[in-house]
Amino acid sequence: MVDLAALSDRPARLTAAGLCLLLGWAAGSAVAQDIAFPGAEGFGKGATGWRGGKLVEVTTLADKGRGSLRDCAEKTQGPRICVFRVNGTIELDSPIMVGSQVYVAGQTAPGSGIQIRLREADHSPLIVKEAQDVVIRFLKLRPGEGAGQGNTVDALTVEDASRVYLGNLSMAFAPDETFNVHVSGGVASDITLADSLLAFSLDNANHPDGAHSKGALVCSTEGKGYDCGRITLWRNIFAHHRDRMPDLKATDIGPVEVINNIFYDPISQFGEFYDLAGNARISYVGNLAMAGPSTVDPPPEAVQVFDWVPDHLISVIAEQNLSRYCKSGQPLAILSPSALIHEIRNGPPLSAPVMDPGRLPEELPRTTGDALPDRSHRDELDKTALRNLARCQGKVIDSVDQVEGWPDPVLRPAAPDGDGDGLPDPYETSNGLDPQKADDIWAINPASGLSQVETWLAGLAGDIEAPGQ
Repeated sequence: MVDLAALSDRPARLTAAGLCLLLGWAAGSAVAQDIAFPGAEGFGKGATGWRGGKLVEVTTLADKGRGSLRDCAEKTQGPRICVFRVNGTIELDSPIMVGSQVYVAGQTAPGSGIQIRLREADHSPLIVKEAQDVVIRFLKLRPGEGAGQGNTVDALTVEDASRVYLGNLSMAFAPDETFNVHVSGGVASDITLADSLLAFSLDNANHPDGAHSKGALVCSTEGKGYDCGRITLWRNIFAHHRDRMPDLKATDIGPVEVINNIFYDPISQFGEFYDLAGNARISYVGNLAMAGPSTVDPPPEAVQVFDWVPDHLISVIAEQNLSRYCKSGQPLAILSPSALIHEIRNGPPLSAPVMDPGRLPEELPRTTGDALPDRSHRDELDKTALRNLARCQGKVIDSVDQVEGWPDPVLRPAAPDGDGDGLPDPYETSNGLDPQKADDIWAINPASGLSQVETWLAGLAGDIEAPGQ
């Protein structure tokens, strides 16, 4: 049985007191270099291969070309951090194929942040394929129907990639999956999706299979010789999808974890766990499933297990979960009869801490999605999804027009950077640096024990309390 009492129940952001602990943890220790940023958890927390690289500024909202997000994220150019000097909506005619050793730091965007949608593209706006050591944080990924049929348009796709951390993303308007981890003869492992809002996928849109509003599909497969596992879904909110909340498979490479997520208002199914890819070990711990206005009556169980391949084993750890009608609070079944057969009591240790699921409706909306501590990135679409969750309202949609489409961004200029080293002047002034003299961004900030650039990024994200943000 999972020992919940032994797991830390940490707040979503480090406080000033926590910064003192961070100092001792970071200074003179390799431990600080072992995780992507303070507070990173789950199997993907080791995505650190971008560290020590160059800072690349995104200076245009253009689809491609110098200064574009594509130019930073795609090129095979060694370790790098993409920081934004602009904000607004990027419209794509083809997917951005995110390469290895990159940190896409959406928290650096001024105004209401970066929203990405499709224009003529017929695949997901961001695809992390055959890449390692990737961090993507604080973006709004809202593709829409794109061009052609919508059967390949997710909000975000990860394929044959490893050491990937995806955090504080707002994902919506996908006619296929909202989030997909795929293997096509390779390996997908050591992946975290955390603190993200997945809402309003498109049901009767342009998918060739018809109604197809989906939440997350983890370990979809193609070809032979693949492995998929060691994947964590942690502290996410799923709202208004037909089903796949989530749809999970795995192989012997390791488990899939579903920890402290809210699953709200599916039409037909919550969790669907399958043995189609191989031997699947799944930990489903501390989650809250809630039937809403779109949900069939009687509602499905929170977890359904499908044991379809005789030679494959499937097991489920299910601890401290809640399932209920959103409006009345009347409890619902957590495990289907098949899930009860495959439930086990002793499983692998969890890779992320667990909080009481009864606290999730209060705690998660504060920080989930593209939500900076100063609330500047939170836009009306995400507010609508969170209001629906709080009020037990809303429904699965067919068209973006049913929720008034893509929000118009709030545009603001970036903070000045007088010396051009990438660190903004307010940060430099507050941290004892000269804003007119270029600094080594990887020099250690004595107040945090992290490098200057990591201190800046962590302060913006609310991972730590840092001056000058």
